[in-house]
Amino acid sequence: MDNQVEKNKAICKVFFDELFNQKNIDAIDQFVDSGVTIQNPFPGQRTGADGYRDISQIYGLAFPDLKISFNHILGDGDKVTCHFTLEGTHKDLFMNVSATGIKVKYDVIYILKFTNEKIVEHWSLVDALSVLQQLGAVSV
Repeated sequence: MDNQVEKNKAICKVFFDELFNQKNIDAIDQFVDSGVTIQNPFPGQRTGADGYRDISQIYGLAFPDLKISFNHILGDGDKVTCHFTLEGTHKDLFMNVSATGIKVKYDVIYILKFTNEKIVEHWSLVDALSVLQQLGAVSV
């Protein structure tokens, strides 16, 4: 396997552990290019690395005990796909839903493009419907 692919996979694991589990917002400066392209931003999310700060703040306030666990990390060329599960307790406003105290668990898939060991492009698929269902905001 390509050594750079393995390095990029390791960066993903360290970065998301630092960001979600350790609550280390400075990891953004270390692992994300300042001009990163976020392909499907959250409503109101800024561009570039500031977009990562926005999401960290939104989720950090709404789910202060949010923790990540890794399911799969796959690499090919300059891209890494991360599938992980997030768990946290809803303690503040999230997507117009006031704090419920409910513990949620949901899956996320990120595809990240790397250049010089920094994230330069980002795609995400978040199971937002599941989160809103768990919070009682929507029913199916």
